[in-house]
Amino acid sequence: MSDPKSTTQEADVWPQFDDPDSVGASRDSAPLSSYIADFIRTIWVRRKLVLILVFSGIVLSLIYALKQANIYTSTTTLLPPDDSSSYTGLMSMLSGAGPAASLGSSELGIAGPAELYVTILGSRNVQNAVVADLNLVKYFEARDAEGARRILSGEVIAEEDRKSGIITVSVRDLNPQMAASIAQAYVSELNRVLNDDTTSSARRERIFLEGRVKDIKQQLDDTAQALSEFSRKNQTVDAVSQAKSMMDAGIKLQSELIDARSQLAALRQVYSEDNSRVKAADARISELQRQIVAMGGGSGGDSSNAKGSGYPSAGQLSALGVPYYDLERKMMVEEAIWEALTKQYEAAKVDEAKEIPTVRVLDVANVPQTKTGPIRSMIVIVGTLCSFVLACLVVLATKFWEQMDPDQEPKKLLSEIAGGLKIIPKRS
Repeated sequence: MSDPKSTTQEADVWPQFDDPDSVGASRDSAPLSSYIADFIRTIWVRRKLVLILVFSGIVLSLIYALKQANIYTSTTTLLPPDDSSSYTGLMSMLSGAGPAASLGSSELGIAGPAELYVTILGSRNVQNAVVADLNLVKYFEARDAEGARRILSGEVIAEEDRKSGIITVSVRDLNPQMAASIAQAYVSELNRVLNDDTTSSARRERIFLEGRVKDIKQQLDDTAQALSEFSRKNQTVDAVSQAKSMMDAGIKLQSELIDARSQLAALRQVYSEDNSRVKAADARISELQRQIVAMGGGSGGDSSNAKGSGYPSAGQLSALGVPYYDLERKMMVEEAIWEALTKQYEAAKVDEAKEIPTVRVLDVANVPQTKTGPIRSMIVIVGTLCSFVLACLVVLATKFWEQMDPDQEPKKLLSEIAGGLKIIPKRS
């Protein structure tokens, strides 16, 4: 049963009209302030219901805010590419060509280096690498790498400052250490992508020279090994020096032989053949002849003496000279090529390092000490406002329901539905 007093007050608040034409005329002529005043009176009359709903909303929003875990944000900032980058050089050439070129590049939608970096940071290549490096499938408790990548993309924000070109990468996570690790992993993967996907001429030249230096070095080692084996097998250290030394030694032996023969002839004129001095001079001449024969290649019957000397004879040196010179000349040519290619290879590495747009970190990703969310006071305020709006709608809906004619079909239908659901008790 409703209170007669409240019914009388509500009837005063909401005027009744018997004639539909008079109702339309009164609504059209009534000022807006009257509707606002009627609304305020209705809320005041049913202030208890409004307070109950608002208080319930405050309690629920407060419980929800307290149950939310703290969120930490780690931020790293990256500087745009410097002027040494080939991409930046091209853009500067376009801008230096005049305002028309700059306008044309912007109208054509040519992205700048910073925008390119932001796009790379949001690519699937970088995200999959970060997920694999930090094992985020297990950390996020995702079903697979695709699910972990979707969660990661929702926690990372990469944006560019249009004025300065500085790129900011912000990572939100419940764990401050993990947030910093993810931000650092993004920077590392950006560097990797730029280094791997750079297709500059310096990089192609460096790759070519690297392969050529490796091949020439292998050939040079093989030739040096073959020359060493040839020299060890034939007792040949340096054919030219050995031949010159052998010629000098042969001339010296020939002069000593001539002198010894002269001395022997002089001694035979004075002494007999059995004299010791004659025998000594004769033995010296025989030894000199044997050495000359051995040095000359073992002609006659003294080839065994030549082999026992341990070094090749003059005849053998002439035969060994050609293959020895070929190996030595090949090694010298390969060594010269290797030195030239090594210099070019080092220069190409320097040029490549200049052209690769390496990421320059302005602020390293920090481990946040204070939370950045949630803002619990804002949650409570929003919950309070929503509950107040809901209370107002409930009051107005209740008032509208009570003012409806019981004989109207919509109210009958709603009453039957509500009665069937036992929401509104049936009146006796």
